[in-house]
Amino acid sequence: MRKYIFYGLTLSIAWIFVTGSPTLATFIQGILFSIPITYVFRRFYPGNLKLIKLEKLPYLVEYLAFFLEALVASNLEVAQRLLRPSKEIQPEIIEYESTLENPTALAVLADSITLTPGTLTVDHEEETNTLLIHCLNGKCTDQTKKDIRKWENLLMKTFG
Repeated sequence: MRKYIFYGLTLSIAWIFVTGSPTLATFIQGILFSIPITYVFRRFYPGNLKLIKLEKLPYLVEYLAFFLEALVASNLEVAQRLLRPSKEIQPEIIEYESTLENPTALAVLADSITLTPGTLTVDHEEETNTLLIHCLNGKCTDQTKKDIRKWENLLMKTFG
């Protein structure tokens, strides 16, 4: 029961940031809603919450730095395509076979792909552990796969 209270308090603090109203009433409102919600959805929580060990923190920092670099570069590319419509768009769906076995690491990878402008994770085929990815620029599939492989290697070290 204590973990539901902890999750509820965490969600209440997040609720304060979402509403933009750091008052006691907002916090109490967040608690009144979040603790019952966390209890109702308790079966979706993992049995043990494995936090990243301290020795793996450098890999996480490196992953975040590499992800932010790719995020900025892809934002600039998509903005350039919007501002200069003469640039040809060649959308394509590519298959990327992942070697990640940790479901959390795979979810982080898929979300990172989706968060990067110009790419979108469309589906995951569990049998082959393949991600289907929609790319705005189909000509750059080799570079996209290299970037994803780099992310995957760092996630493997982080969640390994």
